[in-house]
Amino acid sequence: MSQRHSAESTSSSEMSHYQALNVAPDATLEEIRRSYQSLALRFHPDKVSRAQPKDVESDEDNDDDRGNRFIRIDEAWKVLRDEEARRVYDAELMQRTCREEYFVNEVLRRADFRHEKEEDYYYHTCRCGGLYVLPEGLGGDESCYIGCDECSLVVQVNAK
Repeated sequence: MSQRHSAESTSSSEMSHYQALNVAPDATLEEIRRSYQSLALRFHPDKVSRAQPKDVESDEDNDDDRGNRFIRIDEAWKVLRDEEARRVYDAELMQRTCREEYFVNEVLRRADFRHEKEEDYYYHTCRCGGLYVLPEGLGGDESCYIGCDECSLVVQVNAK
């Protein structure tokens, strides 16, 4: 398993779901669940007074910060516990975090992507069987690079 990411390494607005739960991106569902339960007990507004006495120094400065931290932890759990939501999130996370040039395996157009109506996302199947998922909010005139959620292949998606 890869090294865990520190929550302190990124500002809270840029914190990934993995960082919010203090787990590695390749963590198993069981590891994610255990971390969520531990953090939820530590930061839940109703559990704070019992789980963490006032004289113990915490990661958060005040009750508002602790409440915000719990909200981030809960949102992360809701996404990462669902296999399909996690797959979509991982694809979007890769798009947001990777800004360097890639070895492009294939150049695709938006028309090459299929629409998953129930979950409302666009995907293209990789040769390994994994998926390339178009990031939400991508403008019609924007190009992007997308990594496969199963292997290391990257495609370039052109606007037209």
